[in-house]
Amino acid sequence: MITLFQVIVVFLVLLLLSFAAPKLHPILYVSIFFFFLLHLLITVIMPFGKTFAKLFEPLPDPFAKLLIGSVLLYYLSELIAKHMAEAGYASLAALSHFAVKIAILTLWIQQTSAVIKLLSSLLSK
Repeated sequence: MITLFQVIVVFLVLLLLSFAAPKLHPILYVSIFFFFLLHLLITVIMPFGKTFAKLFEPLPDPFAKLLIGSVLLYYLSELIAKHMAEAGYASLAALSHFAVKIAILTLWIQQTSAVIKLLSSLLSK
């Protein structure tokens, strides 16, 4: 509920800024967006991720953390890419989103190679 109130306050501040300082509005919008995103990460998303990871403790160790981390990285990348695309930097947004996808795949390489080795050993027997 507090987060909803904070979103409304941020929206009202942005509306006020759009009328008070229209030329500064884009840069203030971006700075408020990233400040509020950081605030949400610290107060809402990280505690939720930790609580959600505790639900999957019975699973083998790296998989639940990797899955939750990958989802959070992908969602944040998509959110930032949409923000950049709306600002007129669609090609840079696509490039940054692609880089995060590669980073997520890199996180999974060790586990993927272990699964491939296991499958190849099962197929060769």
